[in-house]
Amino acid sequence: MAFLTIEPGTDLTPAQRRRAGRVGPPSVMLPTSYPSLLRSAGFVDVEIIDLTAEYRITQQAKFDEAERHRDELIALVGVDEHEEGRRDRRNTLDGIDAGLLRRRLYVARRR
Repeated sequence: MAFLTIEPGTDLTPAQRRRAGRVGPPSVMLPTSYPSLLRSAGFVDVEIIDLTAEYRITQQAKFDEAERHRDELIALVGVDEHEEGRRDRRNTLDGIDAGLLRRRLYVARRR
């Protein structure tokens, strides 16, 4: 099995975890760890590959392109929705830069 996920950074304070929950996707605040879940489901040889740097690049590109096409996007979705998306993208970038969010690839096999 393999899957990508966005999860909180390591060793966050409670305040940082709350902020990660606000700036990350809804599923970011899993109450346990993915390795723990995988082990409890019978998976072994769990490999974790950090792709946070690539995630940062992708999020910056999304932000830049949305800015570049601002007028066209506003015409399609309206100013309020565009500005909400812009805030979300900026918050995500800030969260990545602050170490609050990371992107990981999990690869594991079943016993």
